[in-house]
Amino acid sequence: MSRTDLRELLPLHPFELRILFALLDGPSHGYRIVKEIEERDASWATIFPGNLYRRLRDLTAKGLVEESAPPADSGDARRRRYFKITALGREVARAEALRLDDLVREARKRRLLPRAQGSS
Repeated sequence: MSRTDLRELLPLHPFELRILFALLDGPSHGYRIVKEIEERDASWATIFPGNLYRRLRDLTAKGLVEESAPPADSGDARRRRYFKITALGREVARAEALRLDDLVREARKRRLLPRAQGSS
């Protein structure tokens, strides 16, 4: 997919980006995705299952995420639905991270944020 095509999928909702981040290390089930998001960002106080699965459905429809077989050693093959990020999902997450990085640089340039440590 070209950069122009990727931009059509941006901006991502912050929750969608967090889901993609959670899946970067490999397939995961809904509960584990929620726990990873909550552990990394305290501002996500409560994530409701309906909201998570609605976002997973939307990400699947866009081709960014797909259902996955559970890992062989998981022991919960019938109880949990596993998801994994697709190659397109990885590209879109990267494009969104770059877009956000550009915004942060602009905010620093305009003195809305302090300069990054180590920069002059």
